Amino acid sequence: MSKPSPEHDKHYDYVIVGAGSAGCVLANRLSENGRYQVAVFEAGGDNKSLLVDMPGAVASFMHWAKYNWLYRSSDGLPLRDGKGLYTPRGKGLGGSSAINAMIYTRGAASDYQQWAEQSSPAWGWDNVLARFKKLERNQRGADDFHGDQGPLHVSDVPVHFTVAEQFMKAAEQVGIARNRDFNGAELFGVGRYQFTIHQGKRWSVRKAFLEPAQSRSNLAVHTGCLVERVVFDGDRAIGIYYRRRGKLHFVRANKEVILCGGALNSPHLLKLSGVGPAAELAQFGIALVADRPEVGENLQEHVDVMLQYKNARKDGITINPVGLAKLSAGLWRFLRKKQGPLASPPCEVGGFLRSSEAVSTPDIQLHLVPTLFNDSGYDLLPALRNGYACHVCVLRPKARGRVFLQSPDAAQAPGFYYNFLQNRDDQQVLLSGVRQALKIMQAPALAEHNGGVIMPTQTVSDEQLLSELQRHIGLIYHPTSTCRMGNDADAVVDAELRVRGVRNLRVIDASIMPTVVSGNTNAPTMVIADIGADFILADADSP
Repeated sequence: MSKPSPEHDKHYDYVIVGAGSAGCVLANRLSENGRYQVAVFEAGGDNKSLLVDMPGAVASFMHWAKYNWLYRSSDGLPLRDGKGLYTPRGKGLGGSSAINAMIYTRGAASDYQQWAEQSSPAWGWDNVLARFKKLERNQRGADDFHGDQGPLHVSDVPVHFTVAEQFMKAAEQVGIARNRDFNGAELFGVGRYQFTIHQGKRWSVRKAFLEPAQSRSNLAVHTGCLVERVVFDGDRAIGIYYRRRGKLHFVRANKEVILCGGALNSPHLLKLSGVGPAAELAQFGIALVADRPEVGENLQEHVDVMLQYKNARKDGITINPVGLAKLSAGLWRFLRKKQGPLASPPCEVGGFLRSSEAVSTPDIQLHLVPTLFNDSGYDLLPALRNGYACHVCVLRPKARGRVFLQSPDAAQAPGFYYNFLQNRDDQQVLLSGVRQALKIMQAPALAEHNGGVIMPTQTVSDEQLLSELQRHIGLIYHPTSTCRMGNDADAVVDAELRVRGVRNLRVIDASIMPTVVSGNTNAPTMVIADIGADFILADADSP
């Protein structure tokens, strides 16, 4: 390791590593009272871009290292023929909220009650719901489930693609009720999603939380800074080493270092810093600070598969010459009026289903998209043809994966695997979801669009269907739980998100979820940060 440059050494009260959905909320909260010097260090750029603002431009980030870490798992056969699962993760201010599909869902009340049972009442549903309401500025106004005074714009977006509207009608035809609010009293049903979109543009956490705080003199935001490790004095975190433009620098944290890198990067940085399984760290010559065997364990994600159909009406999104011509016209419409296909999110409608009558809270989620792609979005060649697809994902998987070191070099990506569909329970939930979704896709309301099924081709026996699904399996961009919160001695962080075994170090991001929520993870990650900020500020005020 090269020697840090002392002329660039600085010190702050709080050093936040990562400016994603958690880091931006924390930067705002910790700098709000003006009493503390706060710094955020982000490996990516500022993400100020027309493409980031454009809701329909999500596919443009799938191969772009400027905005995306472009990770891939090491899962072997039979999943995706052993090629691993592509896992996009946002890079730059706003993190994954700058490249995601902008869907605003929270999961189920029972998810948070389960968290509370493993940690403290602070994570129970009543408290968490109050935080959701506090953070959001919902277009529908305030009620028992929503707030309208927060910084996060949550909006209804008119359905642009006809196939999405017909999908909801098809679901009703097979007996699935319409749900007007997936964040209301009931999760089950089909309907329109709400989105973190405002006036036709993406409303990322950078816009909602970070930009309003950047005018404060006590907040410093540093981009292009790859944090290489947390620095300890004994068991106390005292700062970080980060590399910028080839030079290594040290920054001191007078109070705390807070990791907000997400479910892949936070455990990776902990291990690089000497906090993790002793045997694994020894393999890479990393000095042990605290032997914490569960760092990087417990990786959870929503395993997903896409049912693909030809679009007989040819009214979706394609990247063939005709489709590109339509998108060019759509770009002009977006620039002028913030309307049209590029002002629309890639997934407008969906639903939540139960895999069996024994399940009370939906354990399957659907997303309808007016286009085709493969490999979780990495392979866009299917979009050369006219088609549409229905995502089917398992919301509460039993599968548990792992994040591991591949090198002591922080610039080397972490290794990880998911272990999807290795148990019968997950297999049965997915099969149930696929068979229910197939009924929707074959319903009369979609007859004019239905030009024939592309995948799956084998639907007679569960064994054949499962084999085909495993080859086409993907994920829905919701990795969590690798720095698990809990009261037990093995948990990586305690109920106030302090890393066990060391001092002055917290992890505050989706990695602390004991179990993944039953829905999209972006909004819950913001709530995690808001609650975490309370813990930090309370400790700062205590003797």
